[in-house]
Amino acid sequence: MQINRFMIKPFVEAALRDEISMGDTTGGFLAADGRTQNAQIYAKGHGVACGLLLADETIRMVDPAATVECLVNDGDEVKPGTVLLRAEAQASTFFMIERCALDWIQQLSGIATKSRRYVKLVAHTRARITDTRKGWPGVRMLQKYAVRVGGAHNHIFNLNNCILVKDNHIKVAGGIRNAVDILRKRAQHTFKIEVECESLEMVAEALECGVEVIMFDNMDIPSMKQALELVNGRAVTEASGGIGEANVVEIAELGVDVISVGALTHSIEALDVSLDVQDMKPSAKRAIAAAVQS
Repeated sequence: MQINRFMIKPFVEAALRDEISMGDTTGGFLAADGRTQNAQIYAKGHGVACGLLLADETIRMVDPAATVECLVNDGDEVKPGTVLLRAEAQASTFFMIERCALDWIQQLSGIATKSRRYVKLVAHTRARITDTRKGWPGVRMLQKYAVRVGGAHNHIFNLNNCILVKDNHIKVAGGIRNAVDILRKRAQHTFKIEVECESLEMVAEALECGVEVIMFDNMDIPSMKQALELVNGRAVTEASGGIGEANVVEIAELGVDVISVGALTHSIEALDVSLDVQDMKPSAKRAIAAAVQS
């Protein structure tokens, strides 16, 4: 998965509308003379960098004449002191973009960092770590991008690109078989069907229907072992629900194909990053002092 300026522009615009609104009542007055300033964004913690293009676009949207240089790539591992980005722009720009640019980087880097950690934990197994749709509404695309940057994979993006039969679907359809029969008749032929199963009985019924993917939903370890024996390679298997760093390795070592982890996007620790502007030159300080006195 890749992102580009066309894709991220609406997100950046919305963030800046929240931040700037009718203007910057602090920085706008302090730096109203239009002078240029140099600044850098740097890491204050260890993690996987992500969101540099969004920070870049945030700066350029406020000051189209700005020059921006990204010194790391999304996916690079960084440590305290690593400079992520340098820019030259009007001084007022940095006051307006600071919070938004840092928020993009710290949140997306937090997702990428956590995703990388999970991938490393199960690297000795066949299991593929994926995200879920749990997170902040409206920015799912960016969250899923960060998951990929961290080395994990994406589950479904939205309701349109996958058939995922969950408990409420089964209730409305009157059972797994009814749901699968209806979907096979009405859905396009290119879709696989995944069924969420909470018991061994449901797994057996899903297998009888010939579904392609079976999710073991909130099953304990003994139940998952039995479910895997029951499936015996006849469908792709996915473990989901209640999975964290404390149990992901044990689950992966059972032999499941996919492990979906909602915590990759809904419970993260942001990467600590900061923006510093370059100290003002003495000549600029004298000019400001003269302007204040006058």
